[in-house]
Amino acid sequence: MAKRRLTDQQKRRIASNKNDLSKLPDSEKNTSDNQIFNGLVVSHHGRKLVIETDDNQQYDCKLRQNLGDIACGDSVVIQIDQHHHGVVVAINERKNVLEKTGFAGQAKTVAANIGQVVIVCSVEPEPNDYLIDRYLTAAENLPAEALIVINKIDLLNDDNRSVINNIKETYKHIGYRIIETSINKDTGLNELKEALQGTVSILVGLSGVGKSSLVKMLLPDIDIRIGEISTASKEGKHTTTVSSLYHLPDGGALIDSPGVRDFTPWNRDKEDIVNGFIELKPYQGYCKFSNCTHTTEPGCAINEALNKGELSQQRVNSFKKMLEDLEEQSR
Repeated sequence: MAKRRLTDQQKRRIASNKNDLSKLPDSEKNTSDNQIFNGLVVSHHGRKLVIETDDNQQYDCKLRQNLGDIACGDSVVIQIDQHHHGVVVAINERKNVLEKTGFAGQAKTVAANIGQVVIVCSVEPEPNDYLIDRYLTAAENLPAEALIVINKIDLLNDDNRSVINNIKETYKHIGYRIIETSINKDTGLNELKEALQGTVSILVGLSGVGKSSLVKMLLPDIDIRIGEISTASKEGKHTTTVSSLYHLPDGGALIDSPGVRDFTPWNRDKEDIVNGFIELKPYQGYCKFSNCTHTTEPGCAINEALNKGELSQQRVNSFKKMLEDLEEQSR
């Protein structure tokens, strides 16, 4: 659904309100009826929103109907009445939007105006490389920077070391940055803080990998419930129910989205998938057949590169699975 745009009348009213507000003393600026402000969505739960204005004031707001999906990170226009009740009346143009597959296969907005996608996995539960690749594809298509965090590195042992080493080798080889962290051992935390400065980042990953614990470390004054990992399944309990944007002490901002086990970013078409695998781009267009599906066709440039050891088998498997999933969705 298209975002609602400001009418000429609304634009004139915004300009008029700004001029009027500049003439009022500070103590009276919030007493005028129906004031209009630009703001940032800093908390989102259903239709309940918290909007932060440019002067760092926060308002509980409702969403006007027919505006479509709204998300943390959205720049919006709000109207505040004399009782300090707020309504979001328009969504400003977005730099980008992160989406996931929602009800009936439709795209659902997760976050907006993102500068960096922080993909959090952990030693326990074991990393899901296909899900990592889905997130990387989403980051490339935003576009946004991508950072992989391997958390709970203190749990590394002889049984899981090879899995973690394979993850590191695969993604470092194609150019992605990896930071290894541990809350218990205070490992990699300063490096992570520095990586989050100067941009809006979003933490994504399976429940139980420690996203909330990392946010608590980054923002110790924020009251965030820490989820426990089920001893039997080693999968986390879903504890984060509200998407929130937090300002970081050293600059930048962090969006913490609900951790859900089946969260898969949205691929609209084949071009999204192709664009999401940066190491495959040099081979695109060099297959023998223009409609190559990169499966069993002769003269497939990607399969030939794979056979020569130029590409990761795991990454090519993810690429082909995403194409299969997209084909299945379109049936």
